[in-house]
Amino acid sequence: MKIHFTFHPERCVGCGACVMACINKNSIDVAKQQPYRLLKRNEYGDGAALNITWFVHGCMHCSGHPCATACPKGCFAVDRETGLVHLNNTGCVGCRRCEKACPFEAIQLIGRRAEKCNGCAERLRRGQLPLCVQACPRQALTADEKNRVVSDGLAALQEEMAEFLRRQQKR
Repeated sequence: MKIHFTFHPERCVGCGACVMACINKNSIDVAKQQPYRLLKRNEYGDGAALNITWFVHGCMHCSGHPCATACPKGCFAVDRETGLVHLNNTGCVGCRRCEKACPFEAIQLIGRRAEKCNGCAERLRRGQLPLCVQACPRQALTADEKNRVVSDGLAALQEEMAEFLRRQQKR
């Protein structure tokens, strides 16, 4: 079962539950490193027209695996079953190529070695959700089986097309 992480910004209220779950699960000392899941706030407008949006990011375990491609030491591996990108940093030389290649700023150097989220692989193997996903009270961060995500997206696109054609016929 290939896993696909999706962030739904329209659902996010910036509560930080996903970040706290990551900190707790991984015993992260925030004085020494950032959590693997980050929450960013964006404000635009002013006064009564002030809008606040939130963006949660971390390793999305991309299907293209740019971090794995960029690593000259082969420290990354893709789990065939889940599609999660795993990092074995024992051979890491701290070149930062993986960090620069990551479109989600999800890799950080701690000391001279790269660190990143492992997608709570052990939880997925037990049929459980990653803790950051489970902690979100509004389901702004989801982890679904990739084929289901694609088929749901296709079904939504087909419905939009059907609605478009219905409107065309009414003209």
